[in-house]
Amino acid sequence: MSRNEFQEQAKRWLSTYKKDVLQVSDKGVWLRNGREYEHILPSDRYKLNILPSLREEFWHWFDTQEIHLQRDFHHLNSSQALCFNLFFPLLRKNPAGLATLLSVIEVDGQPTDQAFFEFQPDPTEGTCIDFSLHLKDGARINFEVKYTESEFGAAKTDNNHLEKFEKVYRSGVTLRFAPAFCTARQFLNHYQIMRNIWHLRDDTKDIAVFLFPKSNSALRHCEPVIRTCAIEPFRSHVRILYLEELVTALHAVGRSASQPEHLEEFHLKYLATSREVSKTRQLS
Repeated sequence: MSRNEFQEQAKRWLSTYKKDVLQVSDKGVWLRNGREYEHILPSDRYKLNILPSLREEFWHWFDTQEIHLQRDFHHLNSSQALCFNLFFPLLRKNPAGLATLLSVIEVDGQPTDQAFFEFQPDPTEGTCIDFSLHLKDGARINFEVKYTESEFGAAKTDNNHLEKFEKVYRSGVTLRFAPAFCTARQFLNHYQIMRNIWHLRDDTKDIAVFLFPKSNSALRHCEPVIRTCAIEPFRSHVRILYLEELVTALHAVGRSASQPEHLEEFHLKYLATSREVSKTRQLS
C-alpha cells in the first residue's frame, strides 16, 4: 500500500458503515478546518462511535469515570474510540480475553481489576496512556493505540519542549535509549514513541505495547525506531502488536466462550474495507 492508502480505504469504508450500519446520512465536521466529511459523525451523535452491543453499558459506565474524550472522538476513525471498543468488553465481560491478550504479547502474569483508559502515570510529565492494564506483580502493560494515523506524533523543537526535555526527560533518557536517540532533537522527533518507552519503570516488569493495523504501512515505517531506540533491559520490554492478529486471537477465545458478537462488530467496523451492504445491515 502507498503511504495514505490504508487511511483512504478505511475512511471510504467508514462512510459506508455510517450510512448502512448506523443509519446516519448527515456529514460531520472536522473541527480543525470546519469542513464536512462522510466518515465523521455529527458531533451530537458521538455516542454512536461505540459498537452497538457495547453502547448502552459503555456510556453508563463512562458517566462514572473521569475520562476526557478527545476533540475528534466523533470521527469514526478515532483511535480513542477504537481503544474503548477493543478493551472495554475484555474488562467487563471476558476474563479469558485478558489472558489471551497477555499471551499474545508474551507476558506471563495475572491481571488485576485495575485497568485504565487515558492513564496518567506522571501528572508532572503529562502523558496519557491510551490503555493501561495492571498485573498482580505490580507491572503495567501500557498500550499506545493507532488506527489510520500516518505516524506517531512528533513535538516541536521549541523552547517549551526543549525545556521540558531537560527538566523532565533528560535524567531517564540515557538509561533507556541508545545514544543516537538521546539528543533533545531525536527525542522530540519521535516524541510519542519515546515518551511511552520513557515511562517504563526501571524496577518493574512494565511493558510498552504499540498497537496498530498491520495493513497500515505508514505506521509500519515507524517500526525500526520502536524496535531499536531502547537499550536493554528496556528493549525487551517493548512490543509491536498488530490489530488484525490480536482480534483473530481474541475471536478464537470468543467463539469458545460463546461471546463473539462484539468482535464481529469490531472487525466489521475497523478491519473490513469492503463488505456487502446486506451484511452490514444485519448489525444496524
